[in-house]
Amino acid sequence: MASLIETYEQQYATLTAEITHNINNISSTRGAEKQKYVRQVEKLFDEAKELLEQMELEVKDLTTDRQKYKTRVKSYQVELTKLETDVRRAKLGIDSSRDELLGDDTHDSEDQRRRLLDNTEMLDRATRRIEHGYKVTLETEQIGAQVIEDLSNQRESIQRSRSRLGEMNANLGKSSRLLSGMMKRIIQNRILLIGIGLILLIVIVVAIYFMVRKNS
Repeated sequence: MASLIETYEQQYATLTAEITHNINNISSTRGAEKQKYVRQVEKLFDEAKELLEQMELEVKDLTTDRQKYKTRVKSYQVELTKLETDVRRAKLGIDSSRDELLGDDTHDSEDQRRRLLDNTEMLDRATRRIEHGYKVTLETEQIGAQVIEDLSNQRESIQRSRSRLGEMNANLGKSSRLLSGMMKRIIQNRILLIGIGLILLIVIVVAIYFMVRKNS
């Protein structure tokens, strides 16, 4: 939650910096160009108000540092109200010389400088975070490329292993067929030997029979 609020703060800093820039443009321009900057700043105010509403909702859900962020949001709302006053004065053409007559120039200039410094600091932090995120992204891409390369090497190894297994299966098939042929020949030889043995046995029995019969 806190990180999301900090992201909103960075966006708010960017918006207020743009609003301040457009207020200066409104004060220094006339006619159609001035109206263009007025429309731009009104759109920026709508975005800033919507952003502050989102920040308020996030602060309500915080379990820690709620009061700190609540105070920040209040200060942002006060600042936005002050900027709205500056816009109205810029529309009316109240410039710095008029402010000097009213005695408000020094105070307003200090406020603007403070806002610009705060916004610049927030933008610097946002830039550093973006740079860090970019660095992490590059490192992630490098790791991803290395993983893809490793997977490719493993795939090649698996394919080579499959090729070897295929060759082994082919050799086993040939060996199996050879053994089957040998077993068939062995069985045939045994049958042949048994047949020859039976024939010899019959011949011997017949010969003995005739010899016994002749002697009797």
